[in-house]
Amino acid sequence: MLDGIRVIEIGQALAGPMAGEILAHLGADVVKVERPEGDDARRWGPPFWKDTSPGFLAVNANKRSIIVDLKNSDAVAWLTTLIGDADVVLQNLRPGSIDELGLGAGTLTARFPRLIYCSVWAFGAIGPMRLKPGYEPMLQAFSGLMMMNGDEGGPPTRVGTSILDYGTGMWAAIGILAALVRRAGTGRGCVVDASLYETGLAWLKGHFASFSTSGVIPERHRTGSHRVVPFEAFEGCSRRRARTNGSRGSRPRACRVPSSTRCPTRRAPSRRTRSASCRRRPAVTTR
Repeated sequence: MLDGIRVIEIGQALAGPMAGEILAHLGADVVKVERPEGDDARRWGPPFWKDTSPGFLAVNANKRSIIVDLKNSDAVAWLTTLIGDADVVLQNLRPGSIDELGLGAGTLTARFPRLIYCSVWAFGAIGPMRLKPGYEPMLQAFSGLMMMNGDEGGPPTRVGTSILDYGTGMWAAIGILAALVRRAGTGRGCVVDASLYETGLAWLKGHFASFSTSGVIPERHRTGSHRVVPFEAFEGCSRRRARTNGSRGSRPRACRVPSSTRCPTRRAPSRRTRSASCRRRPAVTTR
């Protein structure tokens, strides 16, 4: 699908490389630029496979890799020439550092008008925290995502996978694809920005909508939902089970407990309206 599209990825860690891997899977020629010592993610372990972290391998498939010493002005000049023949630059270096090298969005898009330049940030391209670095746990906390995860009454809990890194990589790839479509019509490139902080806010938009409507901060549920009941995992007699009641048609089926797993301490969910079920959550979800 992206045959003939070349991407220069000056990326590290997870979010930027995730975007590059998506484009590579779609057929783009992705050239990953690494420091002489390599991407830090190569050393995230154990475990290791052929001396390389699985975390690195998970977001760098289908790419070519070159070593460029960005502290060397001649190497930077060579890389600039390479970028001139590319369609996309994708970078997530420490905020501000890419501009110090003369490889910032303003410089390169002015020199190469057809270039699509994508930056992946911690806190975004504008605002008082734009130049601050940040990693997944910090941004999960800062965005409020950790506050909505975990047991009610317990401490805020990190989501167990790098949901902001991977999600931001997806947003970046979507933005790049839209920019390629736009360039096909206008002949000009543009700048695409994505950030972990904005991704965290996007993943919480259901909670924000609930708060804007009710003025009540949504409760924290380990596996459940504050809007739909039942919609969570339960401890059964022999094993854990997930029960969901997302539509009217599923309510009668959710209320029937299979005889093979019926437990004398299990209360079957009431066949009531969804609002009534939410009000009766303790009776519906407790044993």
